[in-house]
Amino acid sequence: MMSKARGLILKVNKLSDNDALFTVLCEDMTKITVIAKGIRSMKHKSFSAMQQFCYNDFELNGSGGFFSLSSAALLNNFYNIRSSVDKLSFGAYLAEAAKVASEYLEGDNEYFRFLLNCLYFIENAEKKAVNGDVLTELKRIKGIFELKTVSDAGFAPSLDMCAHCGAKTDLEYFDVSAGGAVCKNCSGDGSVRIYPKLSGFMKFILAKDMKTVFNTSNIGKALIEDLNYITEKYFQFRLEYYFKSLDYLNKVIENM
Repeated sequence: MMSKARGLILKVNKLSDNDALFTVLCEDMTKITVIAKGIRSMKHKSFSAMQQFCYNDFELNGSGGFFSLSSAALLNNFYNIRSSVDKLSFGAYLAEAAKVASEYLEGDNEYFRFLLNCLYFIENAEKKAVNGDVLTELKRIKGIFELKTVSDAGFAPSLDMCAHCGAKTDLEYFDVSAGGAVCKNCSGDGSVRIYPKLSGFMKFILAKDMKTVFNTSNIGKALIEDLNYITEKYFQFRLEYYFKSLDYLNKVIENM
């Protein structure tokens, strides 16, 4: 049965010298698997559209989440992500994270648009980088992505009151296992120190529209580093998943 879908290629698996298997995230946040015969040949009509991060209109045969490719019309190839090891490592992490988070986000078309925006800003990180610091800009996007994704998945951190006792003052720590900010009295060995500017930026990310959030720059390298430390740990803990792509990303960051 012929069907149409619009989606983003998250992962490509080689099956043979000619064939490949694709994990596609559709705009309604459902995942489908697409097999494409002969796609690894540059002569295939859809070769250029069937690369990781390509955003396409697909014509497919099949049902039940497993399809064979008839054709793919390219909407955006996010080529500059694949042309840079640094950007590719960040993009691969977002792709794996979105694949896992999709289990919580089916039907959320708005989140799919957010994901595309994240890829756009990764691809064009140089344009927003302050003083040419592309790594800090990529980390800014990563932190925004992690916090927004985990919150949309139903695990928004408590930032206005202690996640343990409900106190609304002295919220000087963040506890991943507790689910957010905690007061001094409830902090423990696993708590991380936070400060008003950091918690304020986290609230800003969750409260404002994404255009406003993405266009806010020059917030400071130290704050972005602290944001990443918290969001990365919180994201992994709440989704209960070990991200292989994150290991590779952190190795790339060490060498940037």
